[in-house]
Amino acid sequence: MLIRKDLCVGCGRCQPYCPVGAIHFEELKSAVDQEVCYECGTCLRSEVCPVEAIEESPFVYDYPRALRKFFSDPNATHKLTGIAGRGTEESKSNDVINRVLPGEVGMAIEFGRPTLGMDLTNIQKVTRAMAKAGFTQIEPENPFNDMIQNYETGDLKPELMGEKVLSAIMEFKITPDRLGLALRTIKEAAKEVDSVFVVDVYTRVGPGLTIPREVLDPIEAEGYTWRPNAKINMGLGRANKRKDP
Repeated sequence: MLIRKDLCVGCGRCQPYCPVGAIHFEELKSAVDQEVCYECGTCLRSEVCPVEAIEESPFVYDYPRALRKFFSDPNATHKLTGIAGRGTEESKSNDVINRVLPGEVGMAIEFGRPTLGMDLTNIQKVTRAMAKAGFTQIEPENPFNDMIQNYETGDLKPELMGEKVLSAIMEFKITPDRLGLALRTIKEAAKEVDSVFVVDVYTRVGPGLTIPREVLDPIEAEGYTWRPNAKINMGLGRANKRKDP
């Protein structure tokens, strides 16, 4: 994001709206620190500037900086998925799309959070650890794939190492017998990460909306505190997507 100095009146109203504190005073006018800015667009969407001095940078869609926009601006449409957001629609409509079937476990690692974010160097610490443990299969349509250079090693593209995102979601699925190893690997990798992330585990519920013990037991055994949640969006999945004749 940019703030035009020829228009800015130095009121400072925009500064509290930046989730990462990238806007500051510079010669009595507001300016954006381009190294800190995540290109989330919050300052522009707030419409708080009385003189409309805030605008998108001309280089916001230039690679590799465009990564910040796609993974930080909730209104940005990712070029890979064609939807707005950091993940995929199917993870929220599994009841229709059947990505995770009975006997399978879906997982997601949500790197960073709004107001904090995470740089790609820290994300790579987790992807390398997961790859070393044998978790190399990522959901094909997950925008996270844009970051990866080598799935077997978990290395991200080297040109992205100077970039950062407010949030990115790594999605994959495994069999229940590997859930304990996955959770253990994530916990160890977290010790090296200078930020925060959330671990999601999702599965089909049984009769009476019960969660299978083969899923709960590894979670509890690894010392995780689990909080049940449900996203049931009936009819929103795309069961016939990309089934070419």
